[in-house]
Amino acid sequence: MRRVVPSLIIAGLLVGGGVVSCGTPADSPAPETSASASASPSTSAAAEVTVPADKMDKLVPADARTITDPADPQATLVLFTDYQCPYCAMMDPLIQQAKADYGDQVRIVIRNYPLPKHQNAEPSARAVEAAAEQGKLEEMAAKVFEHQEDWKTESDVDGIFSSYAEELGLNMDQFKADYSSEAIKDRVARDLQDAQDLQVKGTPTLYLDGQAVQLESGAYSEISEPLVNALAK
Repeated sequence: MRRVVPSLIIAGLLVGGGVVSCGTPADSPAPETSASASASPSTSAAAEVTVPADKMDKLVPADARTITDPADPQATLVLFTDYQCPYCAMMDPLIQQAKADYGDQVRIVIRNYPLPKHQNAEPSARAVEAAAEQGKLEEMAAKVFEHQEDWKTESDVDGIFSSYAEELGLNMDQFKADYSSEAIKDRVARDLQDAQDLQVKGTPTLYLDGQAVQLESGAYSEISEPLVNALAK
């Protein structure tokens, strides 16, 4: 089911003519206190960036998580996300709309970029990854985004994320084991390292067939139009 993208969410993406993102520590060193305070204008973060061929495995590893994976994908859209970033929460409905519109032709890959300045970005990524082991990546992502204000500054989030898993009907023994496992910790750490190696400047960041997608207005058309162009080739 396609999610409706409220106009207020789109408006929230706009600051000074450029889409806003949660930046890396070098871009915005101050800890997050609110959505606006944590953001840094990032039209330059994705400007004219193409991933070199020899680094494509860092963009899309063989075991990358996908929310659409057609047998013969005509294009690949990659999202680097941080579940504590308010702008990633705003991006999520747009990605869901892209899935509804183009999922039968486009592979959509989800990568973790838990920014070090966000104290609970890493455990929230592990919660989503643990849910993904039971086929519930999108459902857990929606939960953590919806309740972001409830857990982002909590000192102990394990129980909170377990409660979301229970609400989703997951096998709790498996969820807790995966959430704490070295395999999931290593996957999140690998995604973070790949993002840093690719010099991803902030979240959310999108790449379409290895080229960064320009997000200057926050409109869905800025995702859909490049997809249409890629599919027309």
